[in-house]
Amino acid sequence: MATAAAVAARPAAPAAFDPFPDREKVPVRDLFAALSREADRLSTSQLVRDEYQRLIQAHGLPDDSTLFPDYLRVRIAFEATRAGGLWGLQWRVTDQLPQSDRIWAQWDALVLPADGALPPSTAIAECDELSALFAVVAHGMGLSSRSRVGLFWPTSTHTVAVWTIQPAPAGSGNMPAEVRIVVPTSQIFLDGAQSLGTRGFDPWTQPKVFPYARRDIAEDHPLPAALARYFVQQVRRHASDPQGLLQTARNRREYDQRMRARDAGEDRR
Repeated sequence: MATAAAVAARPAAPAAFDPFPDREKVPVRDLFAALSREADRLSTSQLVRDEYQRLIQAHGLPDDSTLFPDYLRVRIAFEATRAGGLWGLQWRVTDQLPQSDRIWAQWDALVLPADGALPPSTAIAECDELSALFAVVAHGMGLSSRSRVGLFWPTSTHTVAVWTIQPAPAGSGNMPAEVRIVVPTSQIFLDGAQSLGTRGFDPWTQPKVFPYARRDIAEDHPLPAALARYFVQQVRRHASDPQGLLQTARNRREYDQRMRARDAGEDRR
């Protein structure tokens, strides 16, 4: 079995898999489309299907044809954009607005070496920025009309995301008027075991979770192809890993990020 350190240190997916061959720039819409295809590809994983079944059973949700594709997109967006996740985002206090604009700007400004290797941290952001980014990516991948993602403040100083699921069509089974699933885009106020669907926060303490509808980035905005390629390769390589392994690797990445920030005198936590 691979250790957490080995998983965290794995290189990007093999060069034979190139979602954007011979391109120097990739529009955001093409990144989202490639991620959506990865979600469809993930649907064949029995392990992922089993984890989905455990999640919906824990929240009293009946299965139906629209929910599993939405779960796949939420899962990918969550594992990619969370602090310490697949895309190398690093949590730090920034005192910025709850939107993802600065993350996209940091990605635009990222200087890549000749070999295209990505730094361990691709962008720095606080919890509300990460939650906004999750929502933008999940929406960009294409959710059904039953699913909405928005921001939730479990405390006055902390933000996570929530996946809100609307009632199933008539005849699909009994379900509450609305189900809210917490999407912890950082581990702030949570232990290292908490992941998608955590009960560490009660999303019903906020009367209304509004869908995050802001357009933080234009769909035709060009991203460096090396960065977009890396993002999709990371999803291809890791999105089908067991949730426990994903969590352990995330924790290790974040620990390594903090140690590098401390050594550089940048840790503000």
